[in-house]
Amino acid sequence: MQSIIYIGLAILGLNFLVFIHELGHYILARRNGMKVEVFSIGFGKPLFSWMRNGVKWQVCPIFFGGYVRIAGMEKEGDLEPYEVPDGYYSKKPWARIKVALAGPIVNLVFALVAFSAIWALGGRDKPFSQFTQVIGYIDPHSELYQNGVRPGDVLSEYNEKPFEGYQDLIYAALANGHPANLEGVKIDYFTQEKTPYDYTVTPYESPLTPKGMKTVGILAPASYLIYHSSMYDNLPLEKSGIEPHDRIIWVNGEILFSNEQLMQILNSDKALLTIEREGKTFLGKVPRIPLNDLRLSHDEIEEIDDWKYAAGFYEKEESYDFIPYNLSYDLRVEKGLYYINDESKVARASSAAKTSPLDIMLHPGDRILAVDGVPVSNSVAFLKELQTPHFQIIVKRGGEMEKISWQDEDQVFLTGTDWDNLLPIASTIGKENSIQESGAFHLLSPVTPIRLKDFPMSEKQRTEFDKKMEKELAEAEKISDPEEREQALSYLDTYSNRLMLGVALTDRTVNYNPSPLTLFGNVFSEITRNLTALFTGSLSPKQFGGPLFIMQVMHQSWGIGIKEALFWLGAISLNLGILNLLPIPVLDGGHICFSIFEKLRGKPLKAKTMQRLVIPFVALLIFLFIYLTFNDITRIFGRFF
Repeated sequence: MQSIIYIGLAILGLNFLVFIHELGHYILARRNGMKVEVFSIGFGKPLFSWMRNGVKWQVCPIFFGGYVRIAGMEKEGDLEPYEVPDGYYSKKPWARIKVALAGPIVNLVFALVAFSAIWALGGRDKPFSQFTQVIGYIDPHSELYQNGVRPGDVLSEYNEKPFEGYQDLIYAALANGHPANLEGVKIDYFTQEKTPYDYTVTPYESPLTPKGMKTVGILAPASYLIYHSSMYDNLPLEKSGIEPHDRIIWVNGEILFSNEQLMQILNSDKALLTIEREGKTFLGKVPRIPLNDLRLSHDEIEEIDDWKYAAGFYEKEESYDFIPYNLSYDLRVEKGLYYINDESKVARASSAAKTSPLDIMLHPGDRILAVDGVPVSNSVAFLKELQTPHFQIIVKRGGEMEKISWQDEDQVFLTGTDWDNLLPIASTIGKENSIQESGAFHLLSPVTPIRLKDFPMSEKQRTEFDKKMEKELAEAEKISDPEEREQALSYLDTYSNRLMLGVALTDRTVNYNPSPLTLFGNVFSEITRNLTALFTGSLSPKQFGGPLFIMQVMHQSWGIGIKEALFWLGAISLNLGILNLLPIPVLDGGHICFSIFEKLRGKPLKAKTMQRLVIPFVALLIFLFIYLTFNDITRIFGRFF
């Protein structure tokens, strides 16, 4: 019922914008002595109509639009438009320009009024991630990553302009593939040491981004990961000791900055080891490798077979994991091993890809004390624990967070945590007497994530998931190119087997309340930037939303609150005003151009000439409407054509 109300409010809001736009035309037309014949909200056969002051007012079923019909705007008999008494074209060019301008100006004024109302009401609550300069996740294969930029570092300038949020990167990725200059600072959160960086990188297509979209390597902004509840009861995290409002801040040796980084850590196929080297203890990560992929000698195979038997692993065909190192029974490293990597090439332990600050190479003589935070004393215990990934999670506890301004959010993020209190817990992970609490930080019990395909879904969700996977699998099998087919099948296998915590993690909200003129300018700049990119060909029409998308946005905004709905009404009104000023026949900007041309020419255009100019653009607009609607439908149903 609530959703239906929001849909109704969305329709009313959009039609209100059309109404005030046409009302602007109506008022100026009457003031300039023009005869208004019809004032219509919507298109099609009228649902109901009435006459008032010689004008037919009507409401039609196709709600996306409306019009004011002024005498002489359509050819009447043998009369030329400028010959129709009190007609639009019978008036002087300046009078027509004022009438054409009135609609867009009303929309621009309404946008400013809406933004002023938002400002007066105290602004909107927005996610921290929307405005932060802190990086949340970086593609480990990117130039930036190779240059040492990591999650938690700050991006302050993009192509010599202040970086104002992740949306700037999305736009840049959509609009061009030119080399980009990035400036910022690398941050050591424990020492608070900041190192400036300045790199020029070339955007590229990453397998981690949608096809056709380029990236500079930054794949997500930073966000707070605040726990509220699990999706289902009895999931592993529920038994870890986590409490509502806890912020997950450290997982398996890494400070956490985004959901994307969390997913990468959970699915990295790496073991967190507690290692003793020359009397010092530290954490490090090494890859988990299927035993079948290790290049072992006959004696090494026999030794590991003995360990497997002692661990109770009797299934010879079963695949078990190990690490690419030869170990003694008391878990001392003897040497690195060769193995077959994901690219089906022989690799050494030292050549494993480094995708985490803790990725290390073990040295002969190192002793393994624990795996994934669980102490182990011999190779049999190590082999058993290695088969089930566990995750050590540290949370910051302290109740609900106070709301902060978007202008202060990064300063609070960077300095609002006593990182020194995290070190005592992290440094004792895997030891017999590990520290569980330090300041506001708490170490949870080890958590074993669950695979997506094993998730405890409802019967309906399970049926939908299985159908989706079957459909995707059938589509992948149809791919003719063997390499592409193998990639598609591999992706589906990875997707269904990805590890998850199964919890709802929310971001911190910040108060976003710029001045009305600033908000107006920001939205105006975004619209003009997108239009420029569209006309220059650097932005595809596929990236734009149509009427159904607009309805979705308005529906969602009403669900959030009145201020969010006001913002989107203002933004759409601003869009409507700017688009109608484009110098395209049938739009208000086209009428303005006709009037200016007539003033310069000294005589009016004939009806036939105007029709030849207008009809192609009418067809183009109809095609664009259908095209964008089709894109909306495919986007809604998750299909890509």
